[in-house]
Amino acid sequence: MKVLRHKVFARLILSYLVSQAGSKVHRVALLVLVYLLTKNALWVSLVLGVQLVGTVVFSPLLSAWADTQDRKRLLVWSDLLRAPLVALIPLLGAKSLPILLLLVFLIELLRDLHDPIQNAVVPDLVPKEEVDEANSLVLLADRLSEVLFVGAAGVLVAAVGPAFAFYLDAATYLASGLILSGLPSLKPQRLPKATFFARVKEGIGHLAGHPALRRAVGTLFMAAAFGSVETALGVVLAIKWLEVGSAGFGFMEAAMALGAILGGLAIPYLLKRLPRERLFLLGLFLFGLFEASIGAFPLFAWVLLAFLVSGFLNMAFIVPARSILQLNTPQEMRGRIFAAFSAVMNAAVLLGTLWGGALEGWMGAPRVFLLAGAMVSLAAGYTLLTGGIPAPQETRQTQEA
Repeated sequence: MKVLRHKVFARLILSYLVSQAGSKVHRVALLVLVYLLTKNALWVSLVLGVQLVGTVVFSPLLSAWADTQDRKRLLVWSDLLRAPLVALIPLLGAKSLPILLLLVFLIELLRDLHDPIQNAVVPDLVPKEEVDEANSLVLLADRLSEVLFVGAAGVLVAAVGPAFAFYLDAATYLASGLILSGLPSLKPQRLPKATFFARVKEGIGHLAGHPALRRAVGTLFMAAAFGSVETALGVVLAIKWLEVGSAGFGFMEAAMALGAILGGLAIPYLLKRLPRERLFLLGLFLFGLFEASIGAFPLFAWVLLAFLVSGFLNMAFIVPARSILQLNTPQEMRGRIFAAFSAVMNAAVLLGTLWGGALEGWMGAPRVFLLAGAMVSLAAGYTLLTGGIPAPQETRQTQEA
């Protein structure tokens, strides 16, 4: 991709790929560790819920401060500080669930600081006309790490236990922090004059008040409140219903990642044929149909295929969503907007994981997937039928000219 000719952006991608390599292994190990310790889907939901509560409550607060700081420095230190916390999971967290929840919460706070900044700086590192391609490549790096490491992680955890996965993740955070230290200074172009809490309110207000952002985020919120059941119930589906164990769960996650890689390669070409706002809604609608099919046909072969296609479709709505946020937001507010967006989305994911975990014992994971997928498609279909999402004002003027 030609966007990699920008060396500072290539450095950002390299650091992201390195840290995500460990994080994907970490995710499999954490979910498997909790489920094997408790044999209860509600505990899986609780661990995920602790992560999400941290994001929902603290991400907008952290970003209001972070928007006044050098974003490079925050990227580096949020990686370096996560390394020792992750390494403590097998040493302390595996022996005490309360300590595990505390470690997960602290790691999540640092992620809440890091990830909105990473998304916010993309338009500062590449030309405006290459933002879609850059966002696609960021997500492609994420999914590539899943293909390379998640399937192997499932086998690794099944063979030797989860401890090595956490140590690997800690090492990748150290490496990522060192790579990011080579970025130029990324200070805000304009320091806000508003008070701290006024900046928090400003970020949330822009997200809720801008027509394109309001409709895009509102649709994603409804979809995530249902579609996120896969986050908690994927491991339950693999171990309890499909009886393929942690290795099978790893291959399911890897199949979705492989689909996302194919999607990441295809999205720049699809965006030349479809407006990003329409591709966002179509991708979300089809994603819901394939999620529902997992519940309708709970066979391992079909689940792998459905995860593969879902990964492709996930890119079809996530890449345009990031560009919609970036191109409808002033540079000095992007950190707050992505933090507010993350908080809203994680609130929806929290709802999805909790109700999914609660209903699994009553309905069974397949029926929960069926219901969730249908609701995702309904949310996207409603927005499509009621006018869609408006393009940025500058884009509309250019098209009219």
